Amino acid sequence: MICFIITKRGQTMELNAFLDRISEPARRAIEQLHCTKLEDLLSYSDKELLALHGLGPKTIRILNDFLMETKLDRNPKRTALLVIDVQEALLDENPYHKEELIQNINTLIRLYRSKKNPIFFIRHEGKEGDTLAYGEAGWQLAKTLDYVDEPIIDKKYNSAFKDTKLEESLKALSINHLMLSGMQTEYCVDATLKSAFEKGYQCVVVKGCTSTVDNPWLNADQLIDFYEQAIWPSFAKLIYIDEIK
Repeated sequence: MICFIITKRGQTMELNAFLDRISEPARRAIEQLHCTKLEDLLSYSDKELLALHGLGPKTIRILNDFLMETKLDRNPKRTALLVIDVQEALLDENPYHKEELIQNINTLIRLYRSKKNPIFFIRHEGKEGDTLAYGEAGWQLAKTLDYVDEPIIDKKYNSAFKDTKLEESLKALSINHLMLSGMQTEYCVDATLKSAFEKGYQCVVVKGCTSTVDNPWLNADQLIDFYEQAIWPSFAKLIYIDEIK
């Protein structure tokens, strides 16, 4: 018999009680998943679990009843940080509050790193001759960014999901929440946020952690305010950096 262990609110709970409630075929089906802890099992949807030979609707009901009795979350929050296009060429354009932007993003990076939550750095590749062209100095991640050895996702479109391995990487880690930061507010951050929303991710944008430059119609600070106040609340929760725990 397999045994799951979970630490919740400082307490360790053995889940033999749950395993004793289900049939032997159901236990053998769960063994196929090679789960080492309860949250591994909970990362699977009902549909995925029901696809296992020997595991039927009764087992799902038992699992849900067990979770209700023990007050455990069927869908625990698994979060990742996206740092979008913080590259030398874009910083050279002097985005709004550049120094504060880098300071705030680095605060997020260190917070996620300290909690061992995944961080993905997104890097845009422009066309040949562009300052963001592959291999150019401007294509590199910003030197002031607190990058160590986290995964880098290279992209050629505004959305970090289009024709990249980002979604595959997030699924492999069972990520269901995303925190977005970076540049530019109205281009790649906006496109990535909306793509993430359509794919079912719960999203958060931290005020002061995205930026852009002036355009012929609006100043950078007006653009940022417009997206934070009028556009993004339909797709994400907007918070201040001091609200993050």
